Formats: sequence, structure tokens, C-alpha cells
Amino acid sequence: MVAAAHRNAICHSLPRSSWSQAEAGAIDVLRSLAPVWITGGWVRDKLLETSDVNRAAGKQWQTKRTLAGHPPGDLDVMIHGITAADFYKSCRKNESLRSALRSPPIIVQARGNRPFDTVKLRLPEHDIDITSLLDVREKLLLERSRDSSSNEDFQSETSLLQADSAHRDVTFNACYLDASSEDVVDPSGLGVTDLVHGRVRTPHPAGCAVSFREDAVRLLRAFRFAARYDFKLEAGLLDDIGEGENALSKLFAESPGRVLHELKKALLLHNGPSRFLEFLGTGCEVHHVILGPAAGRTVSTWPAAVGRVRRLEALLFEGLRRGLLTSRSEHWRGRRQDGTPPALMAPDWRKKGVWENDWAELLMAALLWRCKMDELEEVGSRLQLSKPMVSNISKLQALARQEFISAQSAPPGVHILHAAV
Repeated sequence: MVAAAHRNAICHSLPRSSWSQAEAGAIDVLRSLAPVWITGGWVRDKLLETSDVNRAAGKQWQTKRTLAGHPPGDLDVMIHGITAADFYKSCRKNESLRSALRSPPIIVQARGNRPFDTVKLRLPEHDIDITSLLDVREKLLLERSRDSSSNEDFQSETSLLQADSAHRDVTFNACYLDASSEDVVDPSGLGVTDLVHGRVRTPHPAGCAVSFREDAVRLLRAFRFAARYDFKLEAGLLDDIGEGENALSKLFAESPGRVLHELKKALLLHNGPSRFLEFLGTGCEVHHVILGPAAGRTVSTWPAAVGRVRRLEALLFEGLRRGLLTSRSEHWRGRRQDGTPPALMAPDWRKKGVWENDWAELLMAALLWRCKMDELEEVGSRLQLSKPMVSNISKLQALARQEFISAQSAPPGVHILHAAV
């Protein structure tokens, strides 16, 4: 039952009939251990795909996700009444839960950019990340002890959800499904409205600039969701892009791995990477921050570079729609020396699967088309691309630049790249 204090924030419902059988089973097991709130991408996509919040965006996303071969995302869960550490102990003792897991429960303790202990469960259909509102409260009380102007006691679920939502990346990722009542609570009051209107902004009450200074990768996430769903960036976010760029530049210098992790997620086929790349050079120079001086030729002609990727993306989706290609777009894997050979580099048109590495190499070959070999290697090093991947990118470019490309012997990837550039 949703507490009275939540009722003004209830904005929608996600009835059990909209959950898959596997999702319902997983949620029921968790509810047997503690009160459960589900948040993040699962709630967002359920609202888009199973309700009338924004039918056009939901249908477009379902089509894109299916064609690209992107599986359902993980479940982000908040529990209440028990700490994550104690919940982890309960999970280890629960035989019915353990029998359903692919591997034993683990707990990742709070450290660095992970503010709270997180319990990780791996079920056959979903991975589940679980944090505790009690741990959120402990952190908030510690912060309050340093700020004499605050007198909030954070006793209620309402105040805890409100505080938690303020530190998420965008408003529509800060909605919470009460698994018992099936009601969706939107503490910021903006999340569902922004889904309806196709708008991206941060939920931080002090504004986007403060949110970006708190965690700079939120800027890249805002770009990623705007690109994925073909949404627009809210005016206040556009005004604060400079603050986000400065924070991102500082973070890249200190911890490039975090920035590159977000970048590589955004460049996966299902996320609309050409539009994401367009955002990197719109009202900011984030493209220069990430690619560095070696990509000067690319950055100086950024609209043309983005145009090549856009044509490439369109070609891939046309092939997928016609059934000429297949795709998997789950997560960035990286090419290993002893890994799976690139299917699109073999002169065999029966090999039509475009997996994440194949797409990444095509995308980089198109984006960095104007780079010389030494520049390509430097950019590859900056982006932490493996040597086999950089080598494949270079080979694709060299073969696509040939004056004559054989229809019989040239690899499919070469034809696709040549048509895009």
C-alpha cells in the first residue's frame, strides 16, 4: 500500500500484467525479503512500451531495439527497512532465491563513484542491482551533520525517494515503481511529463550545472537518452552544457575509463549513435575533449563526420529491416587478438551478423575517415581501443578507398563503409 505522503507524487501505474513472467517471478522473490521499489531504465521503458505515455517514442524504441538485437535491460531495485549488507546475508540464506540464480549473490561495497553498497543478483533473464534506502538515509544524515541549515530527518520513504531521485542522471530515470501497489511515483514531478513531451533534463533541484559538477558523465547520459529516443534537450540543460563540458574535461583527465565507458555505451547501434555524436559538437566541444588533438581533421569537419556515421547507421538498419543482416547490440566488448574474427572483413556474404565489435569498427572507420594512420593509432590509444580493433578499422578504410571494389571478393564491411562515406 502506498503511504499517504506518496499519493501526490503518484503519476501512473504499471500493472502486473505489463511485467513478463520472469520479471514478476524475480520481483516476488525480492518482495519476500524486503519492501521493493524498482527504478531506472526498466520503469522508463515499461512506461514507454506498455502505456500511453508516449506511444510514438515507445513504438520507435521497440522497433530499434528489436532490429539492433538489444536485450531487456537490468533491474535497478531499491529496498527499504533493511541495509544492503543485511539483505545480502538474507539472499545467501534464501534457498528458493539461490536456486534461481545463475551465480551466488555478491555485494559490491560503496567506494569512489559508487556511493552505496550494492547487492548483485544474476537471474536467467535479468541482472539485478539492489541498493537500500536505509543506506541512502545514513549518507544523508552524515551530510546533514555537516550542514547546520538542514533539519530534514529523512524518516519517510517519501523524503528518501525525493533525495535519491535528485542525484540520478535524468528525470525519467528517477521514477519508482512500488512493487506492492504497482503505482509509479515521480518524486521530481517531471519524469513522466518529460517522457510525454520527449524532453531530457536532470532532476537536481539546484539545476543541471550542479548535477554535472556532481557527476560529469551525466552529460553524456543525457545525450545518449536524447539520441536513443529522439528527444530534445531541455533549454536549461542546453544553457549549462558548458559547465558539463568543463566537468567532463576534468574527469577525463583524472579518470578516462569512466568517460569512455559511457561513450562506448552511447555508440552502440541501438542508441542512435549518429545523433549522440551530433550532440557532442552542439554548443560545446565535448568531441574535442574525448577524441583529442590527433582527431583535429575529424573535429574540424564534425558535421561531415557525423553525416558519414548517419548514413552508415541508416544502411545498417535498412539491411536489418530487409532481413539481409542480423545484429547484436548488448554491450561494448572490445576485439581481442585471439577473439572472434570480424565477420564483415571476410569475403563471404553468407556471414551477415553485425555484432558489437563489427559495428564499432565500421563506426570508427566512418567517423575517423580523414585520419592518417598515426592519427588513427593515437585516437585509438586515447579511446582505449585494442590493437586488433584499430588494425581492422585501418583495413576497412584502406579497402574502401580503393578505386575499384570487387562485388565478389571485397568483404561486406568494405561495401557498407564505401556506400556510407
